[in-house]
Amino acid sequence: EESVRVHGFRWPLHPLQVLSWVVFGGDVLVYLIICIPMIETVAAQVVVTSCFVISVIFLVVSTFIATKCDPMDPYVLRDESLFKEEELDELPYCGLCATTVQARSKHCRVCKKCVDCFDHHCMWLNNCIGGDNYRAFFVSISSVAVMIGIVLGTILYQIIDLATNEGFVLRLEASVIHQDLTKEAFLVILIVMSLVNVPLWVLDMQLVFLHTYLVHQNLTTYEYITNKREDSGEGRFKGLPGWMDWIVFSRCGRRRKKKDKPPPAEEKKTATGELVDSEVVLADRTVVAKGAPPGCAEDPPNEAGAPSAPPGSRHAELPLYSIQADSNPDLRAERHDRVADRDGREIDEVYPQDKSEKSSPIHVACGCDGSSALSNRDTDGKAAV
Repeated sequence: EESVRVHGFRWPLHPLQVLSWVVFGGDVLVYLIICIPMIETVAAQVVVTSCFVISVIFLVVSTFIATKCDPMDPYVLRDESLFKEEELDELPYCGLCATTVQARSKHCRVCKKCVDCFDHHCMWLNNCIGGDNYRAFFVSISSVAVMIGIVLGTILYQIIDLATNEGFVLRLEASVIHQDLTKEAFLVILIVMSLVNVPLWVLDMQLVFLHTYLVHQNLTTYEYITNKREDSGEGRFKGLPGWMDWIVFSRCGRRRKKKDKPPPAEEKKTATGELVDSEVVLADRTVVAKGAPPGCAEDPPNEAGAPSAPPGSRHAELPLYSIQADSNPDLRAERHDRVADRDGREIDEVYPQDKSEKSSPIHVACGCDGSSALSNRDTDGKAAV
């Protein structure tokens, strides 16, 4: 069995993580060697270089902190006997970690642990972003925006200077580094650097704007995506326009269509002869309500699904999440079949029921990959999944 990923520097490293080191490392070296010496005055060189180096330092330090941090929910290591009865009743229960976790925690299949205040799993850092490393992550993407902005500003200045100032060619010939470069060759280098940095800057700025909005709204990326998908154009959730948040929907949406196609619904008859769809019970013993947002943590959660509880709460009081206890014993017996999980233990497979029936509240449990699962409490007050 694979062990829990403690931090983002643990092997195996993600290919995108290594790619980011190569791209940004190369970008820094090329800029310092090629662009900085061609700035016209020494004073301007000092100012631009200072700002650039400071942004790189912030980027390296914040990225290291966000990657090295272990954002695991501290409740995972907490003894179950230390929880108060109210906490056991109100907080979600993770069937994979086999413990009660905090209200906004989600389980990441990649890191194989529950993450406190789960935001998303970042492949560029090879680590989950949660409450403990969110600030470092935000500083990291902001530093990238500043760093690339300085690079693009310098490139734009030098292209204009090259086209309008005849003295630029003289500086090019006088430079020890550039003396073998022609005016056209230097222009090609600037264009190539622009082609690399412009897309990176645009994508990064979208992330900066998105997370600035999320901080203002006190939402995580997971909560934003599930809320927006659940709204389905009804206008109750006022999110950002699609051209500003597509970056968190695109990859996972395509992957989900191929990877997580729901299996054909099993049909069962109730005592009244009405057909109902059964729920899907995963091999990992997590019961996932049919229609609940899967929310992959490796791919930022972005699937359409049912309404979720508001941030900080995991009571499933919204209709699409609710599964209510049946007051009719015959119906209850028919709708609870015993099935064996992969460890040979038995769990209850619960089938959806009429939302008009009244019963005790159902608690939304921590789900894998940031998804929401359902659990209810048995007569002894213990969590059952």
